[in-house]
Amino acid sequence: MQIRVNGAELEMFRDCDVYVGSPATGQTFKKWSELDKRVVDALEDIQLQAESLIRRTEQILLGGEA
Repeated sequence: MQIRVNGAELEMFRDCDVYVGSPATGQTFKKWSELDKRVVDALEDIQLQAESLIRRTEQILLGGEA
């Protein structure tokens, strides 16, 4: 998954790497295998939210309900 908005970036690939970068805080790289369960659960929740935003955007662009 890759997300870019207002100069910030998130790249997250399950069981691989996580990268987040922003102009204010710089860059952070982590290996999925180094993360504890609490962090993995939080990242999986973020991924579900991103998938929901994508579906919502598709609906809006196709003239469906927002």
